[in-house]
Amino acid sequence: MSKPCSPNPASGFAIAFTVTISFQLGLTTAFPQPRHGDVQCGENEFLCLNGRCVSALTLCSGRDDCNDQSDERNCSVSGCGPHGFLCSNSTVCISKNQLCDGHQDCASGVDESDDLCEKRALQPEGCGELEFLCRSGQCIELQSACDNFPDCSDGSDEVNCDRNECLVANGQCSDYCWDLPLGYECACPTGLELINHFTCEDVDECRNPDLCDQICLNLPGSYVCECSQGYQKDTHTGTCQAAGEEPFMIVTNRGDIKSINMNRTEYLEIADRLQSATALSMDITSSTIFWSGDKHHGIFRTSVDPNRKEIRQILGDVQSPGGIAVDWIYSHIYWTDSRARTLSLATLDGLKRKTLFSTNLREPTAIAVDPESGFLYWADIGKPAKIEKAGMNGVGRRILVSVGIEKPTGIALDYIKKRLYWVDSDLHELYYTDLDGLYHRSVFHSPKYLANPFGLAVFEDRAYWSDVDGKAVYSINRFGGANLTILTPNLTEPRGLVVFHRLMQPIVQNWCVEEHAACEYLCVPAPYTEQHHMCLCPDGMIPNRTGHTCEKETDPAATSPEQTDPVTTSPEQADPVTTSPEQADPVTTSPEQTDPVTTSPEQADPVTASPEQTDPVTTSPEQADLKQLDAVSVGVIAVIVILLGIVMCCAAVHWRMIVGQVKTSRFYSPVHLHTENSIICNAQRKDTVSQQFLLSE
Repeated sequence: MSKPCSPNPASGFAIAFTVTISFQLGLTTAFPQPRHGDVQCGENEFLCLNGRCVSALTLCSGRDDCNDQSDERNCSVSGCGPHGFLCSNSTVCISKNQLCDGHQDCASGVDESDDLCEKRALQPEGCGELEFLCRSGQCIELQSACDNFPDCSDGSDEVNCDRNECLVANGQCSDYCWDLPLGYECACPTGLELINHFTCEDVDECRNPDLCDQICLNLPGSYVCECSQGYQKDTHTGTCQAAGEEPFMIVTNRGDIKSINMNRTEYLEIADRLQSATALSMDITSSTIFWSGDKHHGIFRTSVDPNRKEIRQILGDVQSPGGIAVDWIYSHIYWTDSRARTLSLATLDGLKRKTLFSTNLREPTAIAVDPESGFLYWADIGKPAKIEKAGMNGVGRRILVSVGIEKPTGIALDYIKKRLYWVDSDLHELYYTDLDGLYHRSVFHSPKYLANPFGLAVFEDRAYWSDVDGKAVYSINRFGGANLTILTPNLTEPRGLVVFHRLMQPIVQNWCVEEHAACEYLCVPAPYTEQHHMCLCPDGMIPNRTGHTCEKETDPAATSPEQTDPVTTSPEQADPVTTSPEQADPVTTSPEQTDPVTTSPEQADPVTASPEQTDPVTTSPEQADLKQLDAVSVGVIAVIVILLGIVMCCAAVHWRMIVGQVKTSRFYSPVHLHTENSIICNAQRKDTVSQQFLLSE
């Protein structure tokens, strides 16, 4: 079928042959005549890639006439354009976007066949967004398509350029159809999105959690940002700003506690001559702040009113307070003790206290409460580090975050957007998570400004944190991680931090008051319950059948609500801290006599001692260890006595066997003594005499 190239073919034959080929195969566009060095084939011939010239009639004949398969390439050329697909056994064209879309568009169903869909999945497009994919596999610039000049080797970039697919059924587009030089595409109005290349549906813009700083309302084709009650939208920035009084920040600075104006950066000392002020919390209603002191081993309170600077110690016997949080609705204070490995609560006057968790705590630090939902959250920097969540009644404890976390030193709740923020001093990062722990995201990363963060607070659209190494308080936009600001530089050792504003502690329903709960000891919010509240008893006591009064605990396994959780206890975590009566007196235990610490009248009440001290039945850890040691000792001694008895019995039996053998030998085999046996040493003589005595019997 092949022949040598003819540089000068007969012109009449060439014209007629070219017309025939063009009519049958469309080769004038599908197979342009390239040059191969100095070789040029005639118009009725095809130039193979190896330089041979073959008859155009042999193209796509199923035979390799070129001996390099070049005459059989691109034989599936259809007239559907680069964005179209020709259905098998028909002349129907569909858009390539309709391939493998789950809907059968070709009558034969070839557009949804397994073979086709697998090939499309395994062979991704090889051209960029601004490139055109030729049928030959080449990539050319998109602007070069349909420019009346074939840039693809097979001329596919100039096929069907005058076709407007949008004229037929709007290209199957639900809204807009844009005709392109090659093919077409569907588009949607603002607020709608393309679902399956053809159909537009409403976009829920509120799926973006950072779109609005507080409340996002989705509308048909749009959305609107709203502010929560007590906030108003800023006309310039569109963010929600707190209405009413001006907020200010309070920071513990090791030796003092400062009040800072957040707009003018003015300082005011609330308390001074302190030695170890660390964690910090507040009660807006009573204008009171609470802080922990490492050297005092206690928790203190004072008023933010400059005319009332009286400092009171409300709790003693807190070995190493890690974090504190005030429940402003039910008037309780929660705290963690990293040395005792406990999480406890007490009334704001310190007269009643309760250990909520004492197991599976390694080094608990920061803590936050949400009285509206009835949940509390705390961080644990022990290995492995984690953030946990539980009901404020001690029920429903679970891990909230345990992945991508190293050392969470500070946490804060966003009550409006239902988020928990935390700072990680090892990862030098600010994160947030939803309150179910389904996802968490990074807000800001900086080894310089998050070198050693401690306290954290969120207010309006910003996050605030203290950094011990940086000796400053910083803030940043918590929705985009932008606009970093140094709020208060040149501090001594900033740690605890709160933003003092009434909107930081919104007033919500108090179920203990609403339901007229008559609890003998403590009443706390209780999620997962119909009555929304629960009565708690002192350590060593449990609620009776009524659930309101307390009785002595008879079953050690049912000590606290946390026992209902499937949480294993490690041996080192099972050491609760025993409170001595002396430690319960905040006046006698305060080592810092220079502090103006006064004792409230309530603290003279013996109830100040922890519930363990008032219960004579309660056993201290040391006594429990001694009892355990005594039991082990008794068991060991018993085993030794039994073994000695067995040995003595065996010896007696063996002795009787020896005596029996000797008597038997006398009866059956008498021993004849020789006279020379008497001439022996004294020791042997004694043995011989003994034998004679035994045998003479």
